[in-house]
Amino acid sequence: MPEAGSPAPPRALVRTLLRSGTPAEPAEADDGNLAAVGDATLARASRYWVVVPLAYRIAAFVKVFIGFTAANGGLGLGPVLGATLFAVVANTAATVWVLRAGGLRARVTGRALALDLAVGVVLNFAVAATAPASVQPFAVDVSWTWLVSGVAMWAGTCGLPAALWLFAAAVPLRAALTLAGGLPLSHQLALTRSIGCLVALAVAIVIAVAILILLGVGTRFAVDIGLRRGREAERRRTRRIMHDSVLQTLEALAIAAPGDDAQAAARLSELRSVARAQAAELRQRITEPVPNGSTRGFAVELADVATEMARDGLRTQLVAADFADDRKVSQDRRTALVEAVREALRNAVKHSGTNQVVLRVEERDGGIAVVARDQGQGFDVRDRPPGFGISQSIVARLAEVGGRGTVDSQPGRGTRVTMWVPG
Repeated sequence: MPEAGSPAPPRALVRTLLRSGTPAEPAEADDGNLAAVGDATLARASRYWVVVPLAYRIAAFVKVFIGFTAANGGLGLGPVLGATLFAVVANTAATVWVLRAGGLRARVTGRALALDLAVGVVLNFAVAATAPASVQPFAVDVSWTWLVSGVAMWAGTCGLPAALWLFAAAVPLRAALTLAGGLPLSHQLALTRSIGCLVALAVAIVIAVAILILLGVGTRFAVDIGLRRGREAERRRTRRIMHDSVLQTLEALAIAAPGDDAQAAARLSELRSVARAQAAELRQRITEPVPNGSTRGFAVELADVATEMARDGLRTQLVAADFADDRKVSQDRRTALVEAVREALRNAVKHSGTNQVVLRVEERDGGIAVVARDQGQGFDVRDRPPGFGISQSIVARLAEVGGRGTVDSQPGRGTRVTMWVPG
């Protein structure tokens, strides 16, 4: 038994597609259920499925018309030319309508397919009854193109059973077309062309079903990959929240300070206050919706981070005189850059051995760059591998939005952290 939200086994999915065709689009899809999300995605994608047989119909009518005229000259040209012009114009209009309407919606699919099939039947009878008897089987070959693509639409939309029913109905229909042209059923040419028409229907059904299966399985795999990546991104976000907030606070609380024993009551009250503030911040970051945009400038957001770090004793000099905040950077990238800067300043507080940092923001390479520079004790980047703060809260966070982060440091010469996101 597959677990809830896991992808359906390929065999089960294929059987469902063959039996029912593309699934109906639900009003709301459960984001935690992979099968439901996959069905909803497939239903939205299949709105445009009919464009394929419509486009095939336009091209195929032109092709078979050219073949008919090459083989028969002007004999029977009138009804065949009329059918071809009608098919090209009607299907071009239908294709434009489907694309402009955002695909073929489920509420009109049944009526649209039934209308399309009825038009095809009428068109075939019109050609069969008006074409000269000597070329009537070839003329019907041209108009039969409409039914070939029509049955393909039914196969892809309603499944294999519906297509097989139509294929069975096509046998007496093809015989009726022969009789409508005044030819006996035993007419050798009519019999041969009738078999060819039925074979074309069978091939169209097979191709339509193959496309349906590829579309369905491909959509399910794509949704599976997307959800897995989304879950992994959420896990990384949770780890960063824990590292950037809770862990930092716990480490700060664990540092011994002069006068702890003499002022135990005051220290306990301070710890409780910090714990309450941290709990409120963590709850807000977990539950609040992701903001769509910020009404404040980027430099102002950096100033807020500098003010926050000042409570931990870090003096930050913000240099942004040459920076024009033109808001060309998306909110996701701005947020990632601000959080990366916050982590860089926290690292300066904990490891640099100095209480001063210069924070410079500038436009660079079509994006925004922020450089955090301190004159602290520094370290050898070759001997000390980057920890979670640098590798995840800075480098990986920026990489996820197309940016980059680099750390340059030498013992006794301070540290420079460069963070950049594209515009």
